[in-house]
Amino acid sequence: MSDVEAMALLEAFLFAAGDPIERHKLAELLDVSSERLDMLLDQLKRRYQIDVLSGLRLSEINDKVALATKVELGESLALLFEPTNRQDLSQASYEVLAVIAYSEPVTRSEIEMVRGVNSDSIVSRLIDRGLVEQRGHLDVPGRPGLLYVSEQFLADFGLKSTQDLEAVDLLMYDEASEYEDEETERKVGLIAAETDSADVKDDESVQDPLVIAIDGPSGAGKSTLAKELASRLSILFVDTGAMYRALGLKALRLGLEPSNELEIEQMLTDTDLDVELSPEGQRTYVDGVDYTDDIRTPEVSLAASAISALSVCRHYCVELQRELAARQSLILDGRDIGTYVLPNATVKFFITASPEVRARRRYEEMQAKGDNGVYEDVLQEMIQRDHNDSNRALAPTKQAEDAILIDTDGRSIAELIEEMLAVIEQKINDNNDDTE
Repeated sequence: MSDVEAMALLEAFLFAAGDPIERHKLAELLDVSSERLDMLLDQLKRRYQIDVLSGLRLSEINDKVALATKVELGESLALLFEPTNRQDLSQASYEVLAVIAYSEPVTRSEIEMVRGVNSDSIVSRLIDRGLVEQRGHLDVPGRPGLLYVSEQFLADFGLKSTQDLEAVDLLMYDEASEYEDEETERKVGLIAAETDSADVKDDESVQDPLVIAIDGPSGAGKSTLAKELASRLSILFVDTGAMYRALGLKALRLGLEPSNELEIEQMLTDTDLDVELSPEGQRTYVDGVDYTDDIRTPEVSLAASAISALSVCRHYCVELQRELAARQSLILDGRDIGTYVLPNATVKFFITASPEVRARRRYEEMQAKGDNGVYEDVLQEMIQRDHNDSNRALAPTKQAEDAILIDTDGRSIAELIEEMLAVIEQKINDNNDDTE
């Protein structure tokens, strides 16, 4: 069975299950190894992330996985319902209503999976407002019944039924939506009938994630090239600065001092930081809450600067970056990615340019922002920063022995990207030849 066929069947199982399902159960249903299941789940997750027409995302909690509706649908629902008698509801309430209206009946646990946070209090308020009703009974303490939108909801928002809602593509693969119970059972039977040798062959064909490390001095153009390369390859560009900003924001919201290492170390023991790829770029989540739109303020910038200087915070983020690279394809840029953070990256680049060229770029950026600096001062600062970065004790700026040197002096972005893509393609081909 091909990966596409296996993912279609995997999606059908997740869609039919509704509630989170254990990984080992999925592996048994598909009759595949845990390694191949992880690969299939990773591919499905990335496909949802980059597909703007899909209304789903893959949610993972501990050893369980489930299909969850993208949180952005809450905003779509709010835009759809614009009659004069529209309810005065919070954004969170619209998100919960979106989950129920598009997926009814749902359980409270399903809503929690979609939003990433416990939503029982919002559900209770919506029931009190008469917009949601609870039917039946579930043998779950504190969470009885299935949830539906009410007739009052339909009347208030000018709908005859939830079928009048704007259509949303909830399935990635058309064939998955056509499976009936008998067809699913037949597919499972076919999978179970595969020989052990076929499983071994499939497992051997699983490719490792494509991990690209980009290093170089300040002002060389690393981030510009990394973002464009990620866009061309449809993989995640990890904005490491956003990680530190998100942690700084959490510290501020908890009333902690971002420069206090003891306080931050304690905070990190109870922090779940994650990043996902979306059509708009990276989304940064802290403890299941999307912090992306709140981390670009001057106050957060100061907090991020303070917290990133702490060794405990750096180690925390480096470990997360390594975990991300172990499970999905991505691009990471910095000064020590190929030598320290991701020494086993698939492809490594070292981007450079002369100090004069880099200083000129930075000087022009300053002028565009209205900062009337002096070019000679910028050049001296650039030279001093190069010296500091290359001589620091922990992970100094250094070209990895197996990194490809890219000089950006006098070259266009388009030209550089084509050269880097050619290197990546050759590296992948060489790795495939080595495994055959």
